[in-house]
Amino acid sequence: MTSLRRFTWYTLLVCLAGVVLIVVAQPPGATARAAVSAVVVPVCLVAGRLLAVPVLGTPPPPAALTIAAAAAAAGLLLYSRIGGERIGAERIDGEGGFPWVLPLAVVLAGVPRALWPAGLALAFAASLAGGRHDLGGALSDTAITALCTASVFAQIWICVVAERLDRARHIERTTAVTGERRRFAAELHDIQGHNLQVIALKSELAERLAVTDPARAAEQMREVQELARQALGDTRELVRGYRSVSLDTEIANAARVLGAAGIRSSISLPPDPPGLPPAVENLFGLVVRECTTNVLRHSTAARCEITLTGDGALRFVNDNPFDGPDGPAGGLAGLRDRLTAAGGSLRFRRTDGEFTVTAALPVAAAR
Repeated sequence: MTSLRRFTWYTLLVCLAGVVLIVVAQPPGATARAAVSAVVVPVCLVAGRLLAVPVLGTPPPPAALTIAAAAAAAGLLLYSRIGGERIGAERIDGEGGFPWVLPLAVVLAGVPRALWPAGLALAFAASLAGGRHDLGGALSDTAITALCTASVFAQIWICVVAERLDRARHIERTTAVTGERRRFAAELHDIQGHNLQVIALKSELAERLAVTDPARAAEQMREVQELARQALGDTRELVRGYRSVSLDTEIANAARVLGAAGIRSSISLPPDPPGLPPAVENLFGLVVRECTTNVLRHSTAARCEITLTGDGALRFVNDNPFDGPDGPAGGLAGLRDRLTAAGGSLRFRRTDGEFTVTAALPVAAAR
C-alpha cells in the first residue's frame, strides 16, 4: 500500500510539473511568460497541497488560499481568450483552450466533489467572457476542464479505494482470527474443564478409599488414567479441528460421572429418538457436558434430569441452584452464542428449587 501511495504522489507531481511547462510555454515573449509563470506556479503549488490531502493524509490548505488559486486559474483562462489584450508589450496566445484549463482542473481535482459545479461554472464564465460570448468555445473549455479534473481525480480515487480494500481485508483477517480464537477457547473449555473436573473428583474419591477400600481406590485411579488419556486425545483432535461430540456418549458419561459423585440421574429419551444431524449432536453434547461440569463444580445437587424431546429440544435440570458461571463470561453464555448462531437457542433459569437449562436447535437449521 505504501508503494501505491508513493507511485500516486510522484505521478501527481509529474502531472503538476507538466501543467506548469505546458501553460508557461504558450506565451511567445519573455514578459508574458514571466507573468504567466507568476500565476501558474503558485496555483500548482496550492493544487499540490490539495492533492496531498487524500494521498498523503496531510492537512488541507486554508479555504481562502484554495479560492484564490481557483480564481487565478480562471483568470488565466480568461486572458487566454482575450485576443487583443497584452501583458507588457506582448499578447498572450489565444489559440486553443486546452492548456489554460489545466491549472483550474488540478485545483478542482483536490477539492470536494460538491465544489466541482462551482468550479466548472467559473471556467464557463471565464471562457465565455474572454471569448466575446463564444458559447461553443466556452462549452468546449468547460468540458475539457471536467475531463481533466475527472482524470486527475480518478488516479486519487484508485489509490483511496485500494487503501480501503486493503484495510477491509486486514479487518476481515483480524475478525477471522478473533473468531477462531474464541471458538478454540470455547472448545478447550468444553474439553478440559469437564475432564479435569472429573479427574479431580475421582482422585479425591480414590484418596478417601485408599485406606478403607484399596481395590476401589485402584479402580478409580485407573479411570483417572483413562480420562487423562482421553483428555489428551481430545485436545489433539481439537488442535486438528476434527473433534466431534456424540450426544449418546455424553449422556452416558454424564450419568456415570454423576453416579460416581453420589448424584442420582434420570435420563428421559423419546421412544423413537430423532435422527439428529452431527451439528445438532455436537452442540447438544456440549450442553450436556457443560451442565454436568457445572453441577460437579458448583452445586451440591442430589438429583439431575436429562430430557431429550422428539422435536429437537434438550433439557437439563438439577435440584440445587448454584452460583455457576451463568453470566456473560460463563460457559453457558458461550454455548448460547453458538446455538444462536446456528439458528437455535439456549435458556437457563434459576428458581428456589432447581436450575433448568433448555437447548433447542431445529433440525432443519443445522443441516
